[in-house]
This record gives sequence, structure tokens and C-alpha cells, in this order.
Amino acid sequence: MVVTRRLQEDEFKACFAEPMTNVTATAEAAVDIWPYVEALDLDEIGLPYLNDVHYVYRDAQNRFDQVLIGTGRFNALLVIVVDLSRSSVFGHFLLDLNKEYGVSGGHLRSV
Repeated sequence: MVVTRRLQEDEFKACFAEPMTNVTATAEAAVDIWPYVEALDLDEIGLPYLNDVHYVYRDAQNRFDQVLIGTGRFNALLVIVVDLSRSSVFGHFLLDLNKEYGVSGGHLRSV
């Protein structure tokens, strides 16, 4: 049985060390994230479904990879945080770009 861990915002932000580097094209998988992802309760997270991996970012201290997975929610990404030193999933976080950056569905405005 895979144990999942929803990261609090402060825990998630502690996984950043600037500059974050896009390693999508070059990263070797430290761990298979898909058993973890399949163990998640999408209803509990508030997601209708998941898409593919969009990006992988690594922090400047080479501690964590953040695997960004597309979701069925506009401007929301599921981030799987991988602890590189332990080759294990540290946890997950729902990154809501609307909330984080004040982005809205502006492209849906009436004309």
C-alpha cells in the first residue's frame, strides 16, 4: 500500500531553492511516481482527472524534483515532490495558479 502525503503550503515552499531549473528533457527518474499518483484520492484533492507530466523542475541545491502534472482544473497543476537523496516521493501539492499568481480565466471573457 502506498502512503500519500498532502504537503502544507509551507512544506511545499521549503522544497524550493532558487533558481529552479527546468530538467524536463534531461531528468532521469529517481523514482516511479505513478504508483503514488494512482494512490491519490482525486475527489479529496478536488480534481476530476489527471493528464500527463508537463514539466519537471529541480531546486538549485539538487534536493528535490517537482513533477508537474496537468489536471482537469483550469490553471491547476498537481505537483509531486521527489526527494532526490532518498529516491522517494516526499509528497504532493495542488498548485492553483489562479490563487498563487492572481491569474483568472480572462480568456473566457464575453466579447
